[in-house]
Amino acid sequence: MISHHDKQKVTNILVTNLSGYDNGKTSDEHIHFCPFCHHHKKKLNINVENQSWHCWVCDAKGRSIYFLLRKLNVSKSELTVIKNIYGTDVSKFNTDSKEEKSQLFLPKEFHNLSKPTIGFKPLFKHAKVYLKNRGLTDEDIIKYNIGYCEEGLYRGRIIIPSYSESGELNYFIARTFFDNEDYKYKNPPVSKDIIALGNHINWNYPITLVEGIFDAIAVKRNVIPLFGKFIPKELMDAIFVNKVKHINILLDEDAQEQALRYTDYFRKQGISVTNIKPSDKDPSEMGFKTINQIIKTSKESTYEDIISQKINSL
Repeated sequence: MISHHDKQKVTNILVTNLSGYDNGKTSDEHIHFCPFCHHHKKKLNINVENQSWHCWVCDAKGRSIYFLLRKLNVSKSELTVIKNIYGTDVSKFNTDSKEEKSQLFLPKEFHNLSKPTIGFKPLFKHAKVYLKNRGLTDEDIIKYNIGYCEEGLYRGRIIIPSYSESGELNYFIARTFFDNEDYKYKNPPVSKDIIALGNHINWNYPITLVEGIFDAIAVKRNVIPLFGKFIPKELMDAIFVNKVKHINILLDEDAQEQALRYTDYFRKQGISVTNIKPSDKDPSEMGFKTINQIIKTSKESTYEDIISQKINSL
């Protein structure tokens, strides 16, 4: 058991980082708004004595307050206080742990766009039109389980989930379909050290690396979006563990420095690489037929190609 004084310290930290505290009947039980599903009612229960926490809406749960707070990116000083109180072994809660990555859920307001709506849904048509304008088909919607939110934190946003090789949700993209939004993307605050769209990958065939989710959907075949310019550690490890024989790198113009570094690195590791020079259009703008024809006809990058591209970029 922890002392009343320590419970008050924990309470203060929780109240600082989570809204909606209500201790109910006992000082051990806390009730907060859930930071994962953002339900409009207080549904996240936390017990400061045994450290268990559970959201009764999205089913996010755990057995360590330290772990919960680390997911919320609280200050190091606050984490140190929690560690000292509970004697938490920090090594058990590193940012690459499977436990941390498993605690991700689609927004509770998520509605799959391949399913008919019940009642009046004013944003449903907007979402469908947006995807059509981006070149996505009904088959794409079904394949990638694409949906949208009618309300809540992700209202007016297309939701594109990413699943691991085992089928677990490891990330999702939330892209607005309104022109007047300040932020195009509002993605979950979780680690991007993942293999995006891993459930669609066959490691026995060449893989293609792109930056964005819409680029990946345009390529369709054995493609992994990086959600940026850099290859995550988990993906890098998987490339070698699965003995990938060929990689196509298809990054934007402003990421060519990184693309050339990866091309050079993989070649030195015995993996053939094709670094495809970007055009004035993104893969998502070119569409499936055009971009796959480019991938098919592009030649494997040689040492001379790498040097030539580096010189031309100076």
